[in-house]
Amino acid sequence: MSSAHEGERACSFSKRLSRLARLPGKRAVAALAALAALAAAPGEARGQHHPIGVLYSGVPAGDKPEPAPPPEPCTEDCYLLSTLVLRGSVSTSMTFELKGGVRANEQIKVPLFGPPGQVRLDDVTIDGAPAAIGFDGDRYHVFTSARSFTIRGRITVGSDQMLAVPGPVVAVDALLTSGRLIEGERLSGVTGAVLHFDPMTAGEAKPTAPPIFRLARALRFGRETGFSYKLTASQSTDLGTIRLPLRYGEKVSDVQGSTGWTVEGEELLLPTGGHEAEITIAGTLPPSSVGSLKTFSPDGRSAYEWWLVEADPEHRVEAGGEAKLVETSQSPIPPTFPGARVYLVQKGQALEVDARSLVRGDVLAAVARTHRRFVAITGRGELISDETISYDNNGLDHLMLTPAGKAMYLSTDQNAQRILHTEAGAKEVLVPVRGGTHQLRVQSLNEASLWPIAGAVTIPSTTHPLATSSAETTVGLPEFVRPIAVLGGDRVRWAFARGDLVAIVLGIALACFGFRTTKTRAIAGLCTAGLWFVSREGFVIATSGLFLAGAVFLASRFVRGTWLLVASGVLTVVALLGGRFALSSDATVEPAHEMFVERPDLPRPEAPGGSQPMFSGDPKTDITPVSLSFPTSERYVQASRQLVSSERPFTPRIVYVTNTFIAGLHAVWLALVALLFWAHKDRLLALKAKIAERLTRRPTTPDPTTAPEAPPF
Repeated sequence: MSSAHEGERACSFSKRLSRLARLPGKRAVAALAALAALAAAPGEARGQHHPIGVLYSGVPAGDKPEPAPPPEPCTEDCYLLSTLVLRGSVSTSMTFELKGGVRANEQIKVPLFGPPGQVRLDDVTIDGAPAAIGFDGDRYHVFTSARSFTIRGRITVGSDQMLAVPGPVVAVDALLTSGRLIEGERLSGVTGAVLHFDPMTAGEAKPTAPPIFRLARALRFGRETGFSYKLTASQSTDLGTIRLPLRYGEKVSDVQGSTGWTVEGEELLLPTGGHEAEITIAGTLPPSSVGSLKTFSPDGRSAYEWWLVEADPEHRVEAGGEAKLVETSQSPIPPTFPGARVYLVQKGQALEVDARSLVRGDVLAAVARTHRRFVAITGRGELISDETISYDNNGLDHLMLTPAGKAMYLSTDQNAQRILHTEAGAKEVLVPVRGGTHQLRVQSLNEASLWPIAGAVTIPSTTHPLATSSAETTVGLPEFVRPIAVLGGDRVRWAFARGDLVAIVLGIALACFGFRTTKTRAIAGLCTAGLWFVSREGFVIATSGLFLAGAVFLASRFVRGTWLLVASGVLTVVALLGGRFALSSDATVEPAHEMFVERPDLPRPEAPGGSQPMFSGDPKTDITPVSLSFPTSERYVQASRQLVSSERPFTPRIVYVTNTFIAGLHAVWLALVALLFWAHKDRLLALKAKIAERLTRRPTTPDPTTAPEAPPF
């Protein structure tokens, strides 16, 4: 079966060849190539039969695949530079060969050399083809996307005989026929470097010339304005003594690289030995360098200078002039402060530096988080104070504390401490404080003057230099003292609540509603308002009666007879229900006053064994202090304040009256009540007589002659 198929395919193939022979030349060649490709396909592929209308693997699908997203642009390590080889003569021109590669799938900007004002590039090619060269300020660059490239060309250095290599380059080789590279013929790991050339010919010293200066300077503005100079000098003969002018008032404190240096007038003498010298000079500038504009210029023997300008966070520096701002990595002197700037100052240019000292604000080395104080005033006027201060310390060793009275006890974290004074009889106490978060407790005794009727007492405060976030004072008062207000806190705290004001206004209004004349209304208003403070239940009953009297009188103006009786009954029921509701609700309960503290958590004495015994050899001082027991009081008031400091002290002041004054007010209130009854004595006597007459009246006997006839049944 398979042989029959093979014979048929062979016959078909021969027929196709015979047809191709009759085609024109070009068409016959193309058809013959297609037929040969079909014949060269594997047997299985040729033997496959695909039905009409059925897709097979060789036919593309109808939906085209989505194109892959473009790669993200390269941002780091996009190119690598392996070697840089310099050949030729320094005095004429050199050839360079730079090899590297691109790691990204895009054109990358590869830096070459610089600065463009001192370096000339000619005949630059990349992989044998001319390269398009550009520059951007301080270096040349070329664009390429080659995975591996070789850049060749000619390079000519200017009179400064320097070449800046941004890099990074793995290796730099100087195979010069004339002149030399001062840094060395074979360098490795070159990044942001400046190479210096010497145009001497190989084996022959260059002519005698003045010393060549390579000078770099650094100005550092801080608590003191410091400077650092790095001098590199070389010549064909011995350098001898180098004279460096001190034109800006420099005060030299250290010199490295020169032995026996001296300062003569405004010059620094630097003895050297040999043909080359590298000297580092450090010192300070005068204080006048800060606060005014200063102009700096290079030394006359330097073709250019690197100037590094930096400042600490307490100074602000601005620089200007003709100098050119370059990358910090090009400075031979490394920076020490963030934000440093490096300038390339050419011969004949100037650098203007304006340094300003910022005003330093006061900082808190320690702060008191909370200051909680309890004060008890006894009936005889003694004032006992117990204070607890929670503080955070980050820099203090001792704290000068002025207690509210005579210090009796001192402890830190419940460990008793000695009470130390700076002088004998001094009130201030020197308290040793430790770093971190701790609690300081102080107890003191003082006296307070209380007036017999009314007055104001000031609670003396304990002062210390720490700023306090929150302070709270609780004062215990004797039984005969009745506080009215507490001053000195964040707000005034009163002994009267909002409910007291509502009750007074309501009592006066009902008094005016229940009485007719102006005189009786004024007296009744005072009596009703005072009754609220004497008896709240009596106030409810009195105001209900006044409401009923006024409402019945008002109803009598509109209705008479039976309707008046009905209205009076309704009003009586309303008054009774209103009074009952007021008595059963919280209306007569003592309102909450924010000034008072019901059950304060009074301080407790600390255990005497809570600290280690302190022995000094003196029996009088080898005593562990013991804390006092805080006394209880009849009533307590409190005051508080946020953010207390020495400029904003917290001194509570209590306005009070005594029981004597309250007794006098009761007497006045009773007198007003009596006066109110006296003003209505006539009506009261008439009412009394009418009631007595009604109670003593007897019923009349009916007349039988006028009596109606009895019913028959």
